[in-house]
Amino acid sequence: MHSMHNMHETMRDRLRSIPVFADVGGAHIEERGLPENPVPAIGAWILAAGAAGQQEPHAMSLCTVDASGVPSSRVLIVKDIDDDRLFFATPSDSRKGLDIAANPQVAAHFHWPVTGQQVRIVGTAADQGRAASEADFAERGRGSRLAAHLHRPGPLPDRHTALAEYERLGSRYPGEVPCPPAWTLYAITPTEVEFWAASVDRVHHRVVYRRDTVRAPWRHELLWP
Repeated sequence: MHSMHNMHETMRDRLRSIPVFADVGGAHIEERGLPENPVPAIGAWILAAGAAGQQEPHAMSLCTVDASGVPSSRVLIVKDIDDDRLFFATPSDSRKGLDIAANPQVAAHFHWPVTGQQVRIVGTAADQGRAASEADFAERGRGSRLAAHLHRPGPLPDRHTALAEYERLGSRYPGEVPCPPAWTLYAITPTEVEFWAASVDRVHHRVVYRRDTVRAPWRHELLWP
């Protein structure tokens, strides 16, 4: 028991020694001139983080909730952003797809350590239909399209099985790779968006946008750090 206590204590010390916000390079949130609509600003922050050297700045964590209220999260790539929505794609029979079918309420989060910035999103996700889903699939690289056909329910016996199936799919589809029936483009329509920018003195910048429904106007306010 004593050695176990020391092990945890050592890990605690190691974690606490990791620097936080030591060299953040993100711009502060300007209180004047905040946009009326926060959604396009998410795209601007993504592009700014990429320009600052953040790898995969369009990677977003997505949290879904199943019918019994159990949450799950994962990281995926945002495919597009317009004035009202953020788009991503996944099989409709994946865990996140099944969760969205049971409960469309989702939360999403971007974190860019290079700039010391985050964006937090709450909203609803919706299937964008077959035409949009097939168009999304057609724009993916060949390897990604082949890998989409590896989606299966249940456990994988071993990695060799997946690699063998990937090779078989490549031989079966030497040219065009068909879109799997379950492949689905989803759109998140936010009702809450928070922008967060780190400050070395820990008096972080926060502004949150909220609207009561997806058609209501946005309102925003600053938050305490």
